Amino acid sequence: MSRTTRTGRSMIRFVLTAKDLESFVETYKIPERFSPTLPGPEDSGECTPDRIVLYTLLFSSCGVRYPLSPFKINLLRHFKVHFSQLHPLGFMRVLHFELSCVAVSGEPSIPIFCMFYKLISDGDWFTFAKWKSSISQPCYSFMPTSTYPKEWKIRFIFVSASMIQESPPLRDAKAAIDDSVPILSADEIVQWKRMYENPTRAFTFSEGILAMGGLSPFYSAWPKAFFGKKDILSFLTCCAYFFSENFLGICGDSRDVKFVVDDKVEPGCRDEGY
Repeated sequence: MSRTTRTGRSMIRFVLTAKDLESFVETYKIPERFSPTLPGPEDSGECTPDRIVLYTLLFSSCGVRYPLSPFKINLLRHFKVHFSQLHPLGFMRVLHFELSCVAVSGEPSIPIFCMFYKLISDGDWFTFAKWKSSISQPCYSFMPTSTYPKEWKIRFIFVSASMIQESPPLRDAKAAIDDSVPILSADEIVQWKRMYENPTRAFTFSEGILAMGGLSPFYSAWPKAFFGKKDILSFLTCCAYFFSENFLGICGDSRDVKFVVDDKVEPGCRDEGY
């Protein structure tokens, strides 16, 4: 049964059920110690000192996993943005950037990310937008411009604030945003050029691809793609694409690929709409 709740300037209705919550917690291995719960009849979708809002689309379509990667934590701190304030498409750009760094045998760094993206406000949320080409060419050949389901704002739960305790406090949406262009080291310049010279596609990445980039906690080690001997760069640039309402925009088709760790096929993670 849906409930009405206030977030910012509007009245919205959250739609998740107790069954959805149970499935989400099981699928993405959210520890019970963080008290994942549905909003109550009188709850608003606001963070408090004790609990934060967790949008399920971040996990099912944007590849966010717990625990957050060190780069995501550092990025939130750098831009002084709370975890619950970053738009799903902002997280999609962050995750794609992390995988793209691995694809060119590099490491994600804040200065390189800031060459490709700047922080902008998006209503009550924040996201990342690309710079004009005079500053840097993009590192992607395709990037979704909308989220599915579009009602992502009403698909949320509460978790204890201790789950993302590294997150900075809530950012004032009216505060000025520093959009200065960083200075790169010599090694960072080399990696930056490799990334924009080898642009890759952003889509809802399968668990195996996340694991190939070291971003999935559900694999015991970084796997190899068994079918076709694909590496992560080929997945991001050359794999087939299809449209599915369960994914975000255009998705990479790795359904027939087995991801192998030490000759053992590792289980993937179910993709759910939530």
